[in-house]
Amino acid sequence: MGSKQKTVIVTGASQGIGAGVVQAFFDRGYNVVANSRKITKSGAFTESGQLALVDGNIGESAVAAKVVETAIGKFGSIDVERGFHQPGDVENRLGYHVGQLGR
Repeated sequence: MGSKQKTVIVTGASQGIGAGVVQAFFDRGYNVVANSRKITKSGAFTESGQLALVDGNIGESAVAAKVVETAIGKFGSIDVERGFHQPGDVENRLGYHVGQLGR
């Protein structure tokens, strides 16, 4: 993976495809910020040094901002954003492209 560990945001992460994507990125050594409305209560994942969980509806600007703040604050950058509601939710809500963050 190179010298820098990459960070990914996954929304819709508590079950189904979203949960599978979280696990796949985690297993490949990525830092992951996983979001769904009640991810901390779902029991799908446990937070760790490589995995952050953020509860809330990604369609709300405050939640999208918290997801981004968590990624930057805990891991220093965002390299990939993959949503399983609508692609680009985080970018669309906050008005900038993921590639502009943490560089």
